[in-house]
Amino acid sequence: MKRITIITAILLVTRFMYGQMSLNDCLEYAAEHAHDNIFSRLELSKATVDKRITAAELMPDLSFSSSGNLSFGRNIDPETNTYDNKQTLSTGFGLNLSVPLFDGMVRLNNLKAAETARRRRMTDAEIERDRISFDVIRSFFNVAYCTAMVDQMKMQLQRDSLDLEATRRWESVGVKSGADVAQLEALVATDEFELTNQRGLLAKAYHTLKGAMGMPPDGEPLRLTFDVPEFLPEAGAMNPRVTEAQLALRQSELELRAARGLFSPRISLSGGISTSYYRMFGSNSTAAAGFSRQWHDNMGQYVGVSVAIPLFTGLATTNRLKRAKINVEQSRVKLEKARYDVERETADARLDLLTASAELEAARKRLDAEMAAYDAVHRRYELGNASVIDLYTAGAQLTAAKAACEGKRIQVIISKITLSYYYGAKLI
Repeated sequence: MKRITIITAILLVTRFMYGQMSLNDCLEYAAEHAHDNIFSRLELSKATVDKRITAAELMPDLSFSSSGNLSFGRNIDPETNTYDNKQTLSTGFGLNLSVPLFDGMVRLNNLKAAETARRRRMTDAEIERDRISFDVIRSFFNVAYCTAMVDQMKMQLQRDSLDLEATRRWESVGVKSGADVAQLEALVATDEFELTNQRGLLAKAYHTLKGAMGMPPDGEPLRLTFDVPEFLPEAGAMNPRVTEAQLALRQSELELRAARGLFSPRISLSGGISTSYYRMFGSNSTAAAGFSRQWHDNMGQYVGVSVAIPLFTGLATTNRLKRAKINVEQSRVKLEKARYDVERETADARLDLLTASAELEAARKRLDAEMAAYDAVHRRYELGNASVIDLYTAGAQLTAAKAACEGKRIQVIISKITLSYYYGAKLI
């Protein structure tokens, strides 16, 4: 898995450095480098570790113990089991094994709840990735819009500059006046200002896109291709917010089972081995047996079964059960709300697409009309039947129509992507 991630990152970086990035390339880059996505992956790793910790509670507990003691003054003689004044060095060793047999299914339900929590974290990461992907999509098409506006202002500046040159020639032959030249010079200056402003907006749009992708703002400039990908809905796909709410309900139900299990008796099996060694000091001390001899002779084994029945825990267990029941009810309400929100947002997305499509059709008709009107005014200006003010007004209306048409076209694209997402399409 790590190798695939590394290869994908290398391909993205190579494409970023030597070629153009499509929308899907930007989304893949954001999935790997956006800080919120990185944080979500860390949260998923933490949930995986939490599951392993919970699973470890089902395993037997094996422990080794050792102790040492040096006695002075009056103490018990380990040989005679009577009190004397000898100095004694004693050590003990033990190996203990404890196996849980029954605990009301508390640990098993906790393990299932931990696995459900891990799947919730995975779904949360998907939700966060989709949220960032929509930010990238909006920023990407904002760059496309600003790019179109810059190209439009370049064409407008070129068009008005040609009109200015023609007007100057006409002034030299007495067809146009100096006022017409001055007004066109002001119009060209306005075009240059608007072009500078649009370039600034484009640069800011690029910075916004880099920020959404988690890309360094001062890195290499982006080279984008604005081909619109096709987002195909998957049959039976469920919105991740609904999936997360279902998993939350499942987790709360498992935690409720675990809370009920706390009222059950707990049965465990234990066994072990132990041995001891001692040595006495002093003039009256007899020679103690060697360590290996005592290790064998003092070896003991034991096995036992313990049963613990909870009688009173200060009402803590009862209140845990009440809280678990409340959590289940909250999760049910959240699931109903998630389904309602997704249905409402899907309906809003359908309405947005229908509205944007109708507005785009109207914007295209308006653009065709404004282009025809501008051509007519421009022709009248060339014939001397229209003023520069008329030409400026017609040009401003044409510019506004082009901007509105481009804006509605991009709005339709984003609305289609949004609706496809609610129908189950994957953004990446």
